[in-house]
Parts: sequence; structure tokens; C-alpha cells
Amino acid sequence: LSLGYMAGLQSASMQQSTSDSDDDDTDASGSTPWTTFDEAYDILQQVDPDVLLEFETNLWEQDRMRFVHSTKDISVIDLYLKNNQGAVTQDTSITGRAMRSLVFNARPKLIQSSIEVDFTADGKGAALWGKPPPLVGLTATHLGGLALAVPLWLAGRGQKSRNQEENDNDSRPKTLVLGAGGCTIPSLLFKAGCDVTAVEPNDDVRHAALEYFGVADATGIELLPGFGEEYLTKHKETNGDNFVDILIIDAEDGKSAPPSSMKEISFWEDVVVPSLKSHAVVAVNVIAEEAERVMFKRMVAEAMPTHEIWCCEVPSVAEVSKRHCIFFATPSPLSLSRDKKGEGLDSTDAGVMTRVKKEMKEFDYVDRPTEWIEEMELARTS
Repeated sequence: LSLGYMAGLQSASMQQSTSDSDDDDTDASGSTPWTTFDEAYDILQQVDPDVLLEFETNLWEQDRMRFVHSTKDISVIDLYLKNNQGAVTQDTSITGRAMRSLVFNARPKLIQSSIEVDFTADGKGAALWGKPPPLVGLTATHLGGLALAVPLWLAGRGQKSRNQEENDNDSRPKTLVLGAGGCTIPSLLFKAGCDVTAVEPNDDVRHAALEYFGVADATGIELLPGFGEEYLTKHKETNGDNFVDILIIDAEDGKSAPPSSMKEISFWEDVVVPSLKSHAVVAVNVIAEEAERVMFKRMVAEAMPTHEIWCCEVPSVAEVSKRHCIFFATPSPLSLSRDKKGEGLDSTDAGVMTRVKKEMKEFDYVDRPTEWIEEMELARTS
């Protein structure tokens, strides 16, 4: 099960060592480094399987990590919690709680999705879906911050999506997630009261989400194959404009986020904006240098003149690079005041954040909410 993951570790370490040494293209043994993931994977397929089994055994004994599922491209890995590392019985079943992570093997140190799993005595794990992923730790991901789009939407509308008529679909914000991954965020959004459609192009990832991340049990989530641009275009042609209340874009091309196709103004003007309701909130996972961020912000602002475009930094406790941040597009005060459901609301930054804080006290949208609130306040006042 660890073949793809090991290939990622080997290729990543070799690429790092190669970049650190401009004049030496061999490793300590005199061999040429495996400079690509595919090359490393092909070589490891020829290695004695016992070597990989020993790696997996050591990973369990030393770090309480266990491979649950894998393909060439992805791995699903359980990490048992330190305060409850579980017990292995004679029939190798496991009890206890673990954090389950979805990892793209080519980038093994980057957690795509994570969720807590509760194991019973028979070793069958139940994914505790609907909880925010951790911001700190070995299974941490800052992408949980994308869920802040919901309290921001609620703050602008002066209403709740939760605690209303359970089956009243009209009262649930229509939420679209492009780049579903293991569906940690879609599951949380559904639990928060959203009507969720999630689009994921990778077959392996969709299978993992259904089988190992509890999505099969979250019957209110529509998980679809395909690319985000294609879904929006097709839905627009079939059903018309203005159908999205909350749009979350968590897509990347392996080098940056969002992918280059989603950085074109034509994508925003011709595909995104026509799909949004006037009061919609957009959240985007962005991985870029500062100059790229500025260009992206200007481009989105040009496409969405009725919205404020702002960048929320990731809380420092997450210890991610400065290239990572979350962009939000929220209705401007003028747009909000024209919306009948937003009439009478305090549209100042202070008023908006007061309502956001109140909502975040009532529902666990993110791990470390205090730190996220600090970053949002700083972003909105800078």
C-alpha cells in the first residue's frame, strides 16, 4: 500500500537535494537521483515487496501510522491520536480514534483532506464527518478556512442556514465546491445547513471520499465527476444564471492554486459571475507569490465590481508558507443594503464581523476560530 507514498518521498527528497547542489547530479551512493515521481514509482515497483512492508511496519510501530488505501496517485493514511493510540488485537483489528488523511503521493507532505475516525472493536472505522480539519499537527490543513464563506454569507444576509426547517431546501444556501478532495469541507458545509454540490475530477479521490471519508453516509452531498469550469458552463446552459449562493474553489494544477485556467478574466466574467446570485460569497484557495496575488485580486475585482475582494492570511500557528492564503469575495455594503434580506443590518466592517463572530460561536466552522477571526479582521481593515 505504501508504494506510491514512498515514491513521493523519494522523488521529493531527491529534488530537494538536487536543488541544493548545482554541480552534483548524483547521490551519496553515486547513483543518479530519481528526479520525478513517475521515475521513482517505476523503480520501486522492482523493489522486493518486503522492503515496503518493513517500511509500513516501522511506520506503525514508531508513529502509529497505517495505510488504509492507496493507488499510484493517492494514499489514505490513519494516524492514531497520542492520547488514544489504539490497540492491536490478536486478529489485527484496531480500536481507538485516528486522524485520517488523504495525500497526493507526488506531494506526500501536503495534506489534502483530513477527518477524525472512530474505530470499534472489529476494526471498522466510522468517519466522523462534519467536523473541521485540524489547523495544527501532522494531519493539519489550513484549507478548513474555506468554510468561513458560510458565516460571511450569513452575516451579510442576517439569517441562519441552520435550525430552520430541516427539509426546507429554499432556506439552505446553494453551495458549490470546485475541487472536492476527500469532501471534508463539503461535509462540514452540509452539516452547517448548506445544500452542497461538490465537483471532483480525480476518480481515485472521489472513490476515497465515498469509501473512507464518510461521504456515502452524508446523503445530502451531491458528489459529481468533472472539472469546475465544465460544470459551471454546462449548468448555466441547462438551468440558467444566478444559482449559487456560496462558491468555494479549491482547485490547483500541481504548481499553483487556482489553476491557470481559473486565473483568466474570461473564466470569472463569462463563467463564475453569471452563476452567482447578487449576494453570493466566494472563497478561493490561493497558492502564489505576492505579485501573483496582487494580479489575481485586481482581475477578480474587475470581474466582480459589486464585491469586496480581500485576502485572509493563514494563522501563523499553522506554519505554512506565505504563498498560502484564502481569497474572499463578499458583497460590498452598497450591494448588501439593496438586498431586502440585508436591510437594516450594520454594514460596517465592525457590524459584519460581529455577526460572523456570533455565528462562529454557535457552530464549529474551523479549528482555532480565534486565530482565524484575528486574520479576517486584519485583512478587512488593511
